Amino acid sequence: MKSLKMNIPMILLILFEAAVGIFLLRDPETFTKVVVTLFGIILLTIGVTYLIRYLRARKEGINDALAMLIAVVTLAIGAVCTFASGAVIGLLAAVAVIYGVVLIICGIYKLQNYFLMKKAEFPVSALSMISGVLAILLGVVVVAYPKDAAFSVWQLAGIVLIVEAVMDLVSLIRTFGLHKDTNEL
Repeated sequence: MKSLKMNIPMILLILFEAAVGIFLLRDPETFTKVVVTLFGIILLTIGVTYLIRYLRARKEGINDALAMLIAVVTLAIGAVCTFASGAVIGLLAAVAVIYGVVLIICGIYKLQNYFLMKKAEFPVSALSMISGVLAILLGVVVVAYPKDAAFSVWQLAGIVLIVEAVMDLVSLIRTFGLHKDTNEL
């Protein structure tokens, strides 16, 4: 029982990893919107706290500019995250488009380099050409479907979190087994 009590934080971490992993794998867009909205609410709370702190200090004749700056910045970011989480999600898609364009440019460069090396009769691996073609294809897919590409990354993160939770659970079970074996000796 003592071992179980000692591992409560680890058990909570395993449950958290598994839950977040499942949510990210199942519906990354909705889960991300919820996380962004909750983050916004937390920032709004922090902003209000610092605004109250600033106003109280000002009543006492103290000008706490840092508290006011923190209040304004956290209230602004908190409002955007809370009330425009869809726009924040849209930024993820915009970033994905940028990565897609970078992939396309890299692919074109790889193909150009491959053909220049071939023309100059330098030894060059066909993998360079394949890498260039794959980069271009992947870039086109990411540019054409930026939201799906961004959320695919979140789904991959969900899978990784689920795997981590399973590994942590197996480790914990093994630890309990080792602890039991040690107590029997």
